[in-house]
Amino acid sequence: MIGPCEWLTARTNERTLARLTLLFAAGVVVLGAGVAWYVGSVGLSMGAMAYDSDDRTVVIEERERAAFAAHYDADDEVGWCLYGTTNETHVRIDEVVPAAPVSQGSERVTFTCVPETAGQLLAGENADFLGTVHSHRGHDGSELSKIDIALFGRLSPFVEVMGVYTETDGPAFFTTGSMTDPLDTRVIGNATETRRERGRRNESTRTVSGSAGPAVRDRPR
Repeated sequence: MIGPCEWLTARTNERTLARLTLLFAAGVVVLGAGVAWYVGSVGLSMGAMAYDSDDRTVVIEERERAAFAAHYDADDEVGWCLYGTTNETHVRIDEVVPAAPVSQGSERVTFTCVPETAGQLLAGENADFLGTVHSHRGHDGSELSKIDIALFGRLSPFVEVMGVYTETDGPAFFTTGSMTDPLDTRVIGNATETRRERGRRNESTRTVSGSAGPAVRDRPR
């Protein structure tokens, strides 16, 4: 019985065989790099988790925070996409967008935030992706599960924040530097105050620097 190597050699010339060998070697390198990234990102997240050293504060407007309760489903888990900015002291969530699920059930939801981010771009809205929130139905406390932590580790190069929402406890926000204790959250303003403050912030930023300014501006309630 002829082996696969002999079969391939008999049906290709030396140049084609050399090209196939190079392609195979390149594939091995790419696969190895992917495995190293996967394992490394999980390991880094697991190591950081033990310290809960992220002392930043989440800043979110009341109108955006209300989007979690407005789109909560008591029967199935749901997800939201977060858009905003970060700096050394704050994580500012400017937009909370309900996510279209790829799959959904009472114990799990899968979504990508790709169509939501594209929609933000097309609408001229904030498309600076921060991370995600998903619900845990029937739970009393908003905390990451073991599966959430493992997933966060894999996604940490792309996801700054992962949150959990429960009907009892509301939203809680975590980072790879604080995966057991949620970040402190500051809720500001009502819808009218939000629009007025946002306009003042944009005007002030343009006047002072002509640029987007710092990622987060702390504002009084």
